[in-house]
Amino acid sequence: MIKVNLNIIVLMICIFLIPLNLIGCKKNEESSGETKIFEIENTEEIFGKKDEEDVTVKKHYMILNPPKDLIELKEIVERYSKEHSVEEEMKVIEGKNRIFDISFYRESEDLPRDWQLDESYMNTDRLEHHKNDLIAYIIWSDAETQKEYNVYDKNKEGKVIKSKHFIEDQLVE
Repeated sequence: MIKVNLNIIVLMICIFLIPLNLIGCKKNEESSGETKIFEIENTEEIFGKKDEEDVTVKKHYMILNPPKDLIELKEIVERYSKEHSVEEEMKVIEGKNRIFDISFYRESEDLPRDWQLDESYMNTDRLEHHKNDLIAYIIWSDAETQKEYNVYDKNKEGKVIKSKHFIEDQLVE
């Protein structure tokens, strides 16, 4: 009788511990230290009126495990921008000068990797509330094709420790 109860207890412990262990492994896999970039869902914005020449396209991305080295951060952002061209996506806007404003955020307690826009009645949480986690952005247009890169090293509170500004590959002081 005791042996049967002991087997049941061991079986029940296994039933609960194995899924918890697998969940823990999945979490570690997601934050393995490798730098990953993905678009933050439902945050793309397009501004411009019919009678205006310019249209602004804003896209927002999350960088998991961004490098502290600002030159390396710029290179990662630049490579990602080339591999995931927003210009090709936005060919629909014919005859307008497209201005591209691409922002990259770090993961934080306030801005987790699964963050979603919240426009509910009692709570509003938009990306503009997370400027402390903005660590890089690129801006360029059809008229001014040279890309400007701004990269930041920030402390936990969002205060800028170091920053660098590039026009294409040229560091601007």
